[in-house]
Amino acid sequence: MTSTNPPWRTVPLAGDYGRPGPRPRGEVDWHQHAQTVPIAGSTLHYVDVDHGTHHPDGPVFVLVHGLGGRWQHWAENIPELAEHGRVVAVDLPGFGRSGRPAGGYSFDAFADAIAELVEHLNLPPVVLVGHSLGGPLAVRFAHRHREKVAAIVLAAGTVQHFAAALGMRTCGGQLLRGPATTAATYFEVLTAGLPAPAFVRRLIIERPLLRRLLLWPYLHRPEALPPASVALLVDGVGARGVLPTARAAGRLRREELLTPVGCPVLAVGADLDAVAPLTALAEYAASVPDAHAVVLEGSGHMVMLERASAFTAELVNFAQQVRRTR
Repeated sequence: MTSTNPPWRTVPLAGDYGRPGPRPRGEVDWHQHAQTVPIAGSTLHYVDVDHGTHHPDGPVFVLVHGLGGRWQHWAENIPELAEHGRVVAVDLPGFGRSGRPAGGYSFDAFADAIAELVEHLNLPPVVLVGHSLGGPLAVRFAHRHREKVAAIVLAAGTVQHFAAALGMRTCGGQLLRGPATTAATYFEVLTAGLPAPAFVRRLIIERPLLRRLLLWPYLHRPEALPPASVALLVDGVGARGVLPTARAAGRLRREELLTPVGCPVLAVGADLDAVAPLTALAEYAASVPDAHAVVLEGSGHMVMLERASAFTAELVNFAQQVRRTR
């Protein structure tokens, strides 16, 4: 975007690209926080982290990954977020260690599963944070379960062009208007949906050239991230839910993605994101003018890994603003 007055605030790159998020209480023993519960006729796996240092009425963040993701995509953010509130990070049905959805893959079913988990944990209205295709899921959650949501965050989640490409709608026009997004869409489905042997994943994690060749839809500078951060992304490929979720995303209508939800919204974008480009963020901001929009400079699609602390700071500030205005 070249507009002199873009509809967002920009967070300049500050030498923090690829820097892991701080762990203020040391390395986290994730096993201590992991749970699996029966949900929606299947099982849902999640981690639940609460340092207990925040105000009793602090926010509850529910973190939802995107296509090919798992809860570990938020591992650089959870410790710092948990200094300000409770954090529940979920493996969606068909991903990570969660079971397959009993009723098939759809964004309504995903939203209902999250709502059932919120009820199971007896949580107050939550700040639901959805990355990539988790953005449309957050919108569906807010529409279907308004009483359970305090606010939603679309983290690189303005993916209406991505969804249109998955749905094979107006393919020629999509390719002309957004060739990079179209290429990134199909490359992401291919790389996220195909299982990779452990030795292949290790090679990708350890070798910068392979990272650049295979992770370009996700990361602006794959070689600049530490291996541990890259592993958070690579080790989740091949989930059984990728292809059916991609088909479900292809059925989403544009108007479903560009609609007010009746609660505060933060849309976090990145200036170098091929999957959710700034044109899509601008379109969303024009369609949902009450939404707050912020752009993390110098980042690609994995904003929460590429600029972990800057992303977490935006979530915390937004949640605090929501609390003050409720």
